[in-house]
Amino acid sequence: MKNQKHITEKIRALTVDWLAELHFKFKMWPETLFVCIGILDQYLAQVHDVRKDQMSTLGIACLHIAGKYEEIYPPDLKTILRVMNQQDVTKEHVLQFEFQVLNTLQFSVTLPSIYRFCERFARLAQLSDRGLLLANYLADTALLDCSLVRERPSRVAACCVYAVQILTKGKGVWSTTMVKSSGIREADI
Repeated sequence: MKNQKHITEKIRALTVDWLAELHFKFKMWPETLFVCIGILDQYLAQVHDVRKDQMSTLGIACLHIAGKYEEIYPPDLKTILRVMNQQDVTKEHVLQFEFQVLNTLQFSVTLPSIYRFCERFARLAQLSDRGLLLANYLADTALLDCSLVRERPSRVAACCVYAVQILTKGKGVWSTTMVKSSGIREADI
């Protein structure tokens, strides 16, 4: 975000929060949101002249790409735009941004997500359903923090699961398998 001319961390966080609301409204898979934010962050890392007024269009384009990639029945772009009810965002603008994003990323939208690592680590740590829900909440909250974009998704997910273990059991049950698969040393935590 330091290389961005017009976008601040706060604007990115507001966009991520707004995309999470849209994601929830359309009842999309949880993985779709993580892929959407990953695409958004990768694009912002490579293109430094995105204006503040373009962020909603860029966000919709990223959500649309992620929806087509992850969902069985993604919502229509027309439906998304109708729900948004913004006059300045048109179907043509979103499709143009979608084209720019995919070309900039060279159609590489497959990336590891915090969500999948969180699921795997929760199974390894034998968390309850309630514990997994809390870990997923922490992972969702981690999407808002721009400083965590630099971290590997496995590291963020391991920290989420570890935090849940600390909260629910009083001390972490840090398994060797989780340490090896996340790349975290226990001393780092």
